[in-house]
Amino acid sequence: MVGGAATGAILGGPIGAGVGAVVGATLGGALTPPPPEVVTYVEQQPAPASVVVQQPVVVGRPIPEAVMLTPIPENPRYAYAVVNEQRVIVEPQSRTVVQVIN
Repeated sequence: MVGGAATGAILGGPIGAGVGAVVGATLGGALTPPPPEVVTYVEQQPAPASVVVQQPVVVGRPIPEAVMLTPIPENPRYAYAVVNEQRVIVEPQSRTVVQVIN
């Protein structure tokens, strides 16, 4: 939360600090790294067809609705896809990328 407030203050003054704090708290709460067994599961699965998107795939940002997510049966808090030739683990409700596997 402090990092978001500081960045917001630099970019937007007092109002930016408030917005940055809210955004920082929201993102910080949503980006729980997946447990090792989820990463291992995604690494071991046959890769679905890669989808090409124009924007970079970045942790903390959502992936487009056009990208088909594959659920992780043992842990429904996560899903995965292959985007721009990279396996990505996402939080399926928000479609937010939580880890990129290279």
